[in-house]
Amino acid sequence: MKYVLRTPLPHHHAELGGWISDAEQCLRWAGPALAFPFDSQMLPALLETEVCDSYALVDEDDRLAGFGQIFRREPETGHLGRIIIDPQRRKQGVGQILCKELIDAGAHRHGFRSMTLWVFTDNSAAVRLYSALGFLPEAREGMAGCQFMRLSFAVPDGAD
Repeated sequence: MKYVLRTPLPHHHAELGGWISDAEQCLRWAGPALAFPFDSQMLPALLETEVCDSYALVDEDDRLAGFGQIFRREPETGHLGRIIIDPQRRKQGVGQILCKELIDAGAHRHGFRSMTLWVFTDNSAAVRLYSALGFLPEAREGMAGCQFMRLSFAVPDGAD
């Protein structure tokens, strides 16, 4: 299956809204700023901020396989957030594809030199994925049960 990273369309937000079934899932995915229940048609407005870009990972039939956002919070650093994979596609490598595409977008579209994220420590699959991609734990105060991680990119010769 081939996947493409693109700007989400309204039908992608409708699919995404169907993946979140309760308040706990919503909190773990979107943080405390997004209340559950929510109207999937309102997701674009609820998720939009001036400091982030939303991305949809779609299959060949334009069905949503995953979603994530890149926030601009620090100079030269992008922050990955609200990463979620279609429940029917989990444990099939789609999370790795989405994260690699988001990292590539951060490096090449936005010019970031590093990417950061928060992960719930009890989400062992996500912790393994981020570690395998090169993210390293970093001490940072945050929400209980979460670990801050950072991936630094190699700077090409002559780039500075």
